[in-house]
Amino acid sequence: MTDGTTPLSATLDEAERVLREKHDRLLTVVGQCADAVAAEWDGDSVADRDRVVPPFAHALDGSGALSRLPRALADAVTATGRPMPAPPVAAPPYVVVTAEGVVLRATTGEERLVILLRTFDVAADESARYVRTGDVSVEIEVR
Repeated sequence: MTDGTTPLSATLDEAERVLREKHDRLLTVVGQCADAVAAEWDGDSVADRDRVVPPFAHALDGSGALSRLPRALADAVTATGRPMPAPPVAAPPYVVVTAEGVVLRATTGEERLVILLRTFDVAADESARYVRTGDVSVEIEVR
């Protein structure tokens, strides 16, 4: 734990460790939800964001993962040694389902911890196309 004087960026590895170790099953379910969404596409990608976000949010909700994501966020924040001013909920601004995955956000003092559980990428070609990444990567930053 930190005393709040250590920069938040110095504790990101601990936050990621907690997510991977304590919430590994949740990360697996998030990946399974993304797989189910991609399985409905006609090919290996889609250009329509509405074929990604609403079905992904629906799958996360139906699997119970959506309701478990706030606990994962709270545990990641706790791992940084900082308190959360309020318990997170499975809705913005704490949990947001996007075309790239799930974004978890928490404000800790003057900094914001942002965690992306990336499940989809945007292909860099002439048109924006969404593709399944094949796994769930955990990307954490401070803003």
